[in-house]
Amino acid sequence: MSKRRTKVPTPTWENEQTGITRKLDANRWQIWATAVIVLLVFASLGVIGWAYVADYIDDQQRPGSLGLSVADREFTVEEYTRRASLYSEEFGVATATTIIPAVNAALIEEALLLQFADELSVTASDDEVRAEMALRLGIEPDDATFDAVLEEELTRTGVSEQEFTDLVRSTVLVRGVRESFTSEIAESLPSVNYRQINVGDQDTADGVVAQLEAGADFVALATEHSLILDTVVGQAAWVPQGVLDDADEAVLFGLAVNEITTLTTAAGVVIYQVLEISESREVAEEHRITLGSALYLDWLLEKQESVVIVNEFDLQLGNADKVAYVISHANLDVQ
Repeated sequence: MSKRRTKVPTPTWENEQTGITRKLDANRWQIWATAVIVLLVFASLGVIGWAYVADYIDDQQRPGSLGLSVADREFTVEEYTRRASLYSEEFGVATATTIIPAVNAALIEEALLLQFADELSVTASDDEVRAEMALRLGIEPDDATFDAVLEEELTRTGVSEQEFTDLVRSTVLVRGVRESFTSEIAESLPSVNYRQINVGDQDTADGVVAQLEAGADFVALATEHSLILDTVVGQAAWVPQGVLDDADEAVLFGLAVNEITTLTTAAGVVIYQVLEISESREVAEEHRITLGSALYLDWLLEKQESVVIVNEFDLQLGNADKVAYVISHANLDVQ
């Protein structure tokens, strides 16, 4: 007769261990999920924290960062902001969309003049610069208080002496370069003596032309119909070649004496009548200045296209944070 085998009971500690293991196995996915979530939370906090730190660093470094460079000349954001404040004060305008483009143009012009004016043999002597400074300060160049008044102005505006000197020197150079180009204008040029009437549409123009051809008075019709009303409406004027737009000149210099024609423009229709044409007529001073200014602008554009320009303040393509800095610190209005 065989003996019954006695069943050995499982130790209590093993039963407890097995229970814990089963619970851990059952909840393992929850533990891992919780761990992953915790890690993701910490990672997100780290990214957010770094973003705040990075923004803080950028904010601290922004005033000294590059704002505008024209070839070798660089303006920091802080320098640009001071210029924006000066322009806003000088012109009595605080609108960002007006001041920022104006400062862009002025600083680019200044940089180009300081770098290239000597190619035209145009310079600004120390005496000329001092005289221009004195004019801006409202004193005489030899005033005993010159240095004190200058220091007071620099302190008030926050502009450095070098910045102020560059600004004033470029003003002197603009005048010199413009005069240089004006001196190149011939004493006499082909010119046309004409008059005009500006109307809104072709039907009105055709009606006015019909009356003129029937013998009506030009000035009377101009006074009645012209959209541009001033003291010389309908009056004749001599203009040398090069002053008017190409389209206007093509029409006027192509007409016979007393001939009447019309030209459609973006603003409406212009009725022209040529009274005289001269192959060589002395150029009036006002027209010499106009022609010289046109040559200056052509030269400036040529120089601008010849250099590398980095402009962080372009309102469409620039750096939004740097633009915002200028608007805020120069107290400009956003409209």
